[in-house]
Order: sequence, then structure tokens, then C-alpha cells
Amino acid sequence: MRRAWWCFALFVPSFVGAFVTGEGLLALLGHGGEQTVPVRIALLAGVPALIVFAAPAALIGHLGRRAVRNGHPEGREPVVVANVIAGAFVLVNLFQLALVTALG
Repeated sequence: MRRAWWCFALFVPSFVGAFVTGEGLLALLGHGGEQTVPVRIALLAGVPALIVFAAPAALIGHLGRRAVRNGHPEGREPVVVANVIAGAFVLVNLFQLALVTALG
């Protein structure tokens, strides 16, 4: 279970990796540095970036479930916290996309 808690440190490099992935894909798609990007292009670049950010949550989920299987029910706690962090990141990004789309 301690490994699951230690894996929270992976959210820092995954945040950087998500930023690099999203911006890199936007640049590869020919939209680097623009203020507004079409929704389709934003999703093409954003979904892989969100997956990169959520990768530590998947690892924490694996370790937490393994702790529960091995008789430590408190192993659910890091899983819930990791899912809340990853979910909040996804929701903030989707809200931003919806807001930019609605306001033009």
C-alpha cells in the first residue's frame, strides 16, 4: 500500500508529459501557438494528453487493489484520491474546451 501512496509523486512528471504531449500533437497537426483551435483538433491532441496524465492513477489503482486483495482494505483510499485527481483534471480540461467553444 505504501507504493500506491508513493506513486502520487508520478503526477508531477505526468503533468509535464501531458503538457508536452498535447502541445506537441497540436504542433504536429499544424495548430501550435494558436489561441483558438477547432474542437476536433483539440480533442485529437487532448485525449492522448489526458491519458498521459491519468497513467499514475492506473498504477495506483493496480497497487491499491493488490493491497486490498492482500488483506489491507485501506488500500482503497489511494485509489479514490488518485481517481479524484485524474477526474478533476479531465473535467477542468473539458470545461475549458466547452467554454472556449461556447464563447468562440
